[in-house]
Amino acid sequence: MSQYYTIQTIDGVDTVKYQTLQTTATATVSSAIAGRRILITTGNVAQSVQFGTAPSVTTSNGFVIPSNTQMIFNFRPGNKVATASVAASQMSILDLD
Repeated sequence: MSQYYTIQTIDGVDTVKYQTLQTTATATVSSAIAGRRILITTGNVAQSVQFGTAPSVTTSNGFVIPSNTQMIFNFRPGNKVATASVAASQMSILDLD
């Protein structure tokens, strides 16, 4: 089940700042993220992740985030997150800026 949230910004404009990625052993890539800090929440399976303009990740490379974990990362605006996992799962990304 995928959930998307619209977060109200201070200027009153609704901006979607939340992405849910369906993850498998094949890399799944987010859309570009405008923020400088992001919160990543993993589902019931650990995730291998990479950041960049065109990231590519497999289950054998990348930074591993354990299952059922939340982590905050400093981020370069405009970059994307790529993720892969050994089994089907979900990962959410929230732009904190």
